[in-house]
Amino acid sequence: MVKKVDRLFEQFHPDNYRLDMAVDPENMTFSGQVTIKGQKVSRPSQRFTFHQKELKVRAATIIKHNKKNTETIKVVRINNQNSLDEVRLHTNTMLYPGSYTISMKFEGKITKPMNGIYPCFFKHGGKSNKLIATQFESHHAREAFPCIDEPEAKAIFDLTLTSPAGDTVLSNTPVKTTSVKGEKQISSFETTPRMSVYLLAFVFGKLKNLETVTKNGIKVGIYATPDNAGLMQHGLDVAVRGLEFFVDYFAVDYPLPKLDVVALPDFSVGAMENWGLITFRETALLTDPKTSSLESRQMVALVVAHELSHQWFGNLVTMKWWDDLWLNESFANLMEYRAVEALYPEWHIWEQFVNLETGNAKRRDSLADVQPIHTEVNHPDEINTVFDHSIVYAKGGSVLYMLMHYVGEDKFRKGLTAYFEKNRYGNTVADDLWAALGKVAKEDIGKFMNNWVTRPGYPLVSVDWVPGSEKIILDQQRFYSDPMVKPTNENPWPVPLAATYQLSEPLFEKHIGNMQVKIGDGPLLLNHNGYSYFLPRYIQSAHLDLIVKSIKAGKVDNIDRLLLMDNYNLLQRGGMVATTEMLELLKGYSEESGENVWSVMAAAIGEVRRLVEDDEVAEAKLDNMIRNMAVKLSNDLGWDDKQDDSPQTLRLRSLTQSITAAAKDKLTIKEGLKRVNAFTIPADLPPSTRTVIYYIGARYGQSSEFNKLLKLHETVTNADEKEELAGALTATKDPKHYKILLEMLTTDSVRRQDLMHWFVWLLRNRYSRQSSWNWMTSHWDWIDKEMSSEKTYSYFPRYAGSIFSRTADLKKYQAFFDPLKRNVALGHDIKLGEQEIASRIAWRQRNEKTVIEWLRKS
Repeated sequence: MVKKVDRLFEQFHPDNYRLDMAVDPENMTFSGQVTIKGQKVSRPSQRFTFHQKELKVRAATIIKHNKKNTETIKVVRINNQNSLDEVRLHTNTMLYPGSYTISMKFEGKITKPMNGIYPCFFKHGGKSNKLIATQFESHHAREAFPCIDEPEAKAIFDLTLTSPAGDTVLSNTPVKTTSVKGEKQISSFETTPRMSVYLLAFVFGKLKNLETVTKNGIKVGIYATPDNAGLMQHGLDVAVRGLEFFVDYFAVDYPLPKLDVVALPDFSVGAMENWGLITFRETALLTDPKTSSLESRQMVALVVAHELSHQWFGNLVTMKWWDDLWLNESFANLMEYRAVEALYPEWHIWEQFVNLETGNAKRRDSLADVQPIHTEVNHPDEINTVFDHSIVYAKGGSVLYMLMHYVGEDKFRKGLTAYFEKNRYGNTVADDLWAALGKVAKEDIGKFMNNWVTRPGYPLVSVDWVPGSEKIILDQQRFYSDPMVKPTNENPWPVPLAATYQLSEPLFEKHIGNMQVKIGDGPLLLNHNGYSYFLPRYIQSAHLDLIVKSIKAGKVDNIDRLLLMDNYNLLQRGGMVATTEMLELLKGYSEESGENVWSVMAAAIGEVRRLVEDDEVAEAKLDNMIRNMAVKLSNDLGWDDKQDDSPQTLRLRSLTQSITAAAKDKLTIKEGLKRVNAFTIPADLPPSTRTVIYYIGARYGQSSEFNKLLKLHETVTNADEKEELAGALTATKDPKHYKILLEMLTTDSVRRQDLMHWFVWLLRNRYSRQSSWNWMTSHWDWIDKEMSSEKTYSYFPRYAGSIFSRTADLKKYQAFFDPLKRNVALGHDIKLGEQEIASRIAWRQRNEKTVIEWLRKS
């Protein structure tokens, strides 16, 4: 059990920070003075305590504000309590509750880990350059200045920043005054709104920008390094239109006069929602209008919309403590798709939501010891463990999507508006939101939602229905990917069945029960369009046959088709059906043309491929089956993009060419290699198939093709193009090639922000899997030193756990990670990794032999 840290907010409530900082990029140091006005609220004592980490607090003063005068209280000792990330200011005077002003002079070092105050490196004009940026979420503000580094400790901030003259300087609010003294520039910023300290931010360096104004009069600017000046327009368009959308959708004004979005060359995660100054990694904000793929433009739109929604969910109204992080992230996950659907309806983005977000959530959520959406956080080091994208983001967004459809979007919106209006500039817990939504919906939303938010897992609902019958029998139990885990007698979930036929009850709230059915058109499907969050299992063969016939007849829409295939993928993992049954179902999709449906089919094929990767005959049979399904479609779509291609066509072309290449189609590989050898720069290749061409060159080419791609990766400056090349290079099956790539991971050839991508891609590559594992175990001391403070640190045991499926793998996983279980930041992911490997071992034992036999006979 992790020791629960003291909440410093329970002792002192800050009202205002006046922060004067001088940052020296050349010497990688900073110094400053912070003056904090606020209220002591705890019992009388002889000290004040604030957060700090790796700072040196050199001097401090305390002023007590009495009714008629002020009193200066001498600080007799400054204790930098580094083990607790605290600085303690001791006095000989008893400090009673009341109003105080505390000033501290401090200094610290800029360090390369991408949190606190850190450098971003880039080249311009052949010279090395450096931006300075901040990343304070979740608890890294304490690395920059002494503060109460907790989300409930909201205050206003007055920042004055000294930086090199001539640099662009940005913070949350507009610059109020600027002066230059020699080689130094002093920038004072307007007072911020009342906000949590983790939202404070600044960036300075050589930057280019574009600006415009929203219809509401908000100035919006986008910034990037000089060589990326031509890649900003799409990101700016999304920022402007997205901000306008959310102002209208929430019916609550954006409270700042400006919004800046900044692409940083080095950034640990995707983006950060600092109020008025959103920071991004370059691939999440910048696109080339001529060469970027649709997938790149979609990712930028989703990430920008996600961070824009945080300006309300998280910034205007903030969770009281990190256990309710989902109040920020789950809603942002849902709202990014809601905004993009409004801005780009032609993208059919809800299909991707159900496929990627809900599908990802269900896989993670099927593990026995998975965390619930609302997770207790006792210690700051646990915070990164609750940033589990599959749960706090994807599952949270999915159950909110369910809620939005359950109550109706109009009531949902009105409830959100009421929530923002009542709690603006404050902190909340889940019940505050449920109360606002329940008042509009006129029902107990808390009773409904608490089952989904506070409990891990989700229900499997078995559906016993004979076509034509007016009665349906249902039962539910928690679904586990490991059938050896015995379901407990948990209370049933209140499940919105979201049926295509009208049922006698809107919710299924029992373990076992029946309902009346009003027969409708087409087949009876539950969880229609992904409007709920459960796994339906159709147990009558006649029912499933009707669904498959309807799919072949074109009477089942894209989302329901992809859900059926995804459901079977989960069911075969959980031992409810055999993997061969999923293969039989896959045959029913022989005429499929939906790109998101093909994405789920590809995932199912990938599961089967794991089972047969050591059997050449069965694998060849699987490849042949895939080619029979995909080659005609890929040939019809071709390799080159056309001006009138729909978004779905562009995505489907990319996906089907990838699938046929992975299935070793000779003509596909021949054409890909031809194009690899013919092109000079990325712009020579079609955006939709460029990554496939790279993949073919790295996977099936010789050293000449590999070296050409590697050299191109080293020379291109566009981060999006670099990532496309990296994804392809890591698909190599040549040992000498992936050895080169693994050696690059600790060098400047791979940016720290991209290391996890490279490692995971190499780990997932069956040929480089063992070497990647060996790299991780042999470099663990380096990983621990360089990455332990970043959110991606726990991804090492997580992704390793998702890749293995043999008893020997589990033993080596446990041998390495068991001694690290006491590490708060790793323990939970190690435990889930063990469970995932164990469930995959059992899955392999159940299915490997029968799948090989099925394929050999096909």
